[in-house]
Amino acid sequence: MDSTGSIQFFLILLTIIAVVGFAGIMYYLAGIARSIKRLGGPAVPETPPGPKPTAPASLPPLKAIKPGEMANLEETLGAISKKYSLISLTLAAADGLLIGSTKPGSENEAARYSHLYSRGKRHGEGGVELLGISYRGETVVGIARPSEHLSSELMNALEQDIRETLQHWV
Repeated sequence: MDSTGSIQFFLILLTIIAVVGFAGIMYYLAGIARSIKRLGGPAVPETPPGPKPTAPASLPPLKAIKPGEMANLEETLGAISKKYSLISLTLAAADGLLIGSTKPGSENEAARYSHLYSRGKRHGEGGVELLGISYRGETVVGIARPSEHLSSELMNALEQDIRETLQHWV
């Protein structure tokens, strides 16, 4: 075999290697395409669902909450929950410490939702609404579980009732 024959042999060998490599890459890409089609397209990150956009509750005539006439903070929170048809209402400091709740054993809930609020979340799973109430230079996180979607007017009124409760009890 002379030098021209050796060069031709290596060129043919390189061509075969390039074709086999290209075919392997195409086979691999086809497998990826099949997997994507089977999954229904590329995964697009979804925003977490907030409360269901049902018809907002209209603002009925609401009974005024008078914290001074209540026996303690929990009783006042219970009255607020009843007024706004809340399943539960919990108040926590921004660092996660429980201030008060209508539900016993809410320490973990207070810590978890305070952390979510500090990360910018305003809704939790299951329709939980997170409220930030400024009180004495600190943020108190209100964790409300409404039985139905609350309008922005009701949310503002709820925040005001919580603020008045804090002024009386904390």
